[in-house]
Amino acid sequence: MSVRFIPCCVLVAGIALLGSGCAPTADAADQKAALTEAQAGEFCGGIAGIPCAAGFTCVDDPNDSCDPNQGGRDCGGICQASEEKKSCTGREPGYTYVSRDPAECPAILFTCPEGQSAFFNDCGCGCKTNACNYNDPARTYVSQDPDQCAVIRFTCPEGQSAFFDDCGCGCTTAP
Repeated sequence: MSVRFIPCCVLVAGIALLGSGCAPTADAADQKAALTEAQAGEFCGGIAGIPCAAGFTCVDDPNDSCDPNQGGRDCGGICQASEEKKSCTGREPGYTYVSRDPAECPAILFTCPEGQSAFFNDCGCGCKTNACNYNDPARTYVSQDPDQCAVIRFTCPEGQSAFFDDCGCGCTTAP
């Protein structure tokens, strides 16, 4: 055998043996799965704004009585694996964003004006216009277009008063 041939054989055998040493073992895959399961469901948010690990999103904890959509700004949450697809665009009609970073939302204190309520979604948080109830028996709509309401005149019958909001304008029974 030539002297040059032996180092080449040793080099090829070493690469073959050591190259497979870099592949993840079954134990390593099990440890990674256990870590992922441990991170999912961990506490996040709250008054301290505790973030989730990379690849996870903080969502409302359905097992507690605190509801961020009902004014609970300091609610704690749980970490869930992030999904690639967002259910929002950040430009939904009737939504006004206070923050477009969902990780910041648990630490932000904000109040929505009358006729709006707080929302928290994959694109951030802010205030959304409450759904219009055009079938409310206490209200008679003259127009359902707020822009048109700004330029029309109308009077309400005795015992009723005018209203103007994001749903339109008209007359409502006086309280």
